[in-house]
Amino acid sequence: MLQARNKMYNLTMKLDTYFSFGTSVQRRMSVALSVCLMLTCTHINYAHSQETLNIAAVINDEVVSIYDLSQRINLVILFSNLPNTPETHQRIAPSILRRLVIEKLHLQEAKRIGIEVPEAAIQNSISIIETSNNVPVGGMKSMLDSRGIDIETLRQQVRAELSWIDVIRSLFRRLVTVSVQEVEDVLNKIRTNAGKPEYLVSEIFLAYDEKPRSEVEQVAQRIYAQIVAGAGWSQIAQNFSESASAQKGGDLGWIFADDLGAVISGVLPQLNLGQASSPITTDDGVYILLIRNKRIASDITASDAEVRIGIHQLHLALSDNANAQEVAETINKARTLAASTTTCPAFASIAKSEGSESSGFLGEFDLDKLNPQFKNMIQSLEVGGASQPFRTADGVIVLMVCSRQSEGGVDPVAAERERIQREILNERLSRMASQHEDKLRRQAFIGIRL
Repeated sequence: MLQARNKMYNLTMKLDTYFSFGTSVQRRMSVALSVCLMLTCTHINYAHSQETLNIAAVINDEVVSIYDLSQRINLVILFSNLPNTPETHQRIAPSILRRLVIEKLHLQEAKRIGIEVPEAAIQNSISIIETSNNVPVGGMKSMLDSRGIDIETLRQQVRAELSWIDVIRSLFRRLVTVSVQEVEDVLNKIRTNAGKPEYLVSEIFLAYDEKPRSEVEQVAQRIYAQIVAGAGWSQIAQNFSESASAQKGGDLGWIFADDLGAVISGVLPQLNLGQASSPITTDDGVYILLIRNKRIASDITASDAEVRIGIHQLHLALSDNANAQEVAETINKARTLAASTTTCPAFASIAKSEGSESSGFLGEFDLDKLNPQFKNMIQSLEVGGASQPFRTADGVIVLMVCSRQSEGGVDPVAAERERIQREILNERLSRMASQHEDKLRRQAFIGIRL
């Protein structure tokens, strides 16, 4: 499952053989970058001007300069806790340049459709980065200046990320729907897995694609060695992982081992908290997994004693001597009326116009104190859900749930439904983002000058 998802949602652009690990192009890039680094270390002002003039890549009518590349490399090394050596610069340069090219495509698309990220949003994201890296509030610029990194390098990265989010929402959000049944299927799976171990997992995925497997596996081993040595996982994942989770630092959220497929499902139970797995080879590529937490999955349903439900009733009267046909017709009418709405105000209006005087709001009740018949009719319904018609001594009733709260005022089932819906929605938007990015890449002119 994880392999298929990564294959489908891969958001990292491949620049054909330009960036195959170990190619002569990478070696040429490494030599050029080494010269750039020596200039930066010895004659910083001269190096700045030369790097700015020298072009690393052309993307349509815009360029990525060697200066842009070297600045981003320094930024990644800083936040990833990688060793700041020429060897590290040379090794990560292809992946960083690939990332910069992608960001140019994202920003160009945002400009095309008229999206501009507000300054406040950029600053807010930088504030979050400051907090997560223990940098004093407002101290990011000074910290970067002290290490020779222009704050605009970080700002540009943040601007590209926020722009792309807005692009995808603008183009595709209205096209994505999530059905009630899809949410219920996931909810039922969660209930079925209650009592099983659950893991909070992050991933780094390197795809084989057109690259020789041995080279991809060597890169995975180098990344694993850096992680064991203390490199920052989130930045490593953002810049090197080729899965949809890369933009979230590799975060997969809480998952069950079976979600990962047969090849790697057995790895999670063997890992301790905070421990990264050694590279795991699969048919599609290589994974490195990190266990951030463990727990036993619980049932999300609150106990009946904790739930209080507001109930509205539609009552259709029947005479004492009603025959079977009259009863059947009344039941069908009740079912049709209930199916015509999913809101309590509309249901109340129908009950008032179509129902008997017994129709109306019945009040709020503790679920465990309802009579068994009413409880069976409504205990699994969410707010706005109507029961099946029920024959009573004097007619037919339908009940609608108008409120549902547990202790603390929140219905855990409703909250979980919302979370599941968001997750499915984001997953589909990620797929569309991947497809749109591939389209932009195919249509673009991309020239690598190193």
